[in-house]
Amino acid sequence: MRVFCLGILFFLLGCDQNRIFEKHINLKGFWPQKSAQLFEFDIIDLGTPYQIIGMVRNKNTYGFNNLYIKYELFHEDSLIKTDLAEVILFEPKTGKPLGTGMGSTFDRNFDLIKSYSFNNPGHYKMRLTQFMRIDTLQDIDQIGLRVATIIQP
Repeated sequence: MRVFCLGILFFLLGCDQNRIFEKHINLKGFWPQKSAQLFEFDIIDLGTPYQIIGMVRNKNTYGFNNLYIKYELFHEDSLIKTDLAEVILFEPKTGKPLGTGMGSTFDRNFDLIKSYSFNNPGHYKMRLTQFMRIDTLQDIDQIGLRVATIIQP
């Protein structure tokens, strides 16, 4: 029964026709500030706007209610966009974890760039760096990136 449920889940996740790239990097419970995570993807279609979504998997023992992530978007080797994103991981008043999950681990998706039109086809890189005030964050298990086309009505 468990294998059947997993098969259905993978089938449903695999049916996302809007997704052009998705990858998760295992951080093994800690994320040093000097350890930028790099994601590489290719853009072919210039006529479509794209949404760039981040994902963080954290333990409920993570020491802060938020996470600052600096992102840098490169085309070939040229920096074309950079910004700082704040991800709220816990309800500020109650401390309840946000996102989805069970037990002690939760996944939180967040917008890095809601809508972006690429000017050139080719190879792109997105570098994510944790931008908190301490050098190494504990209880961050994964960081991920998803690039998807935005369907216009």
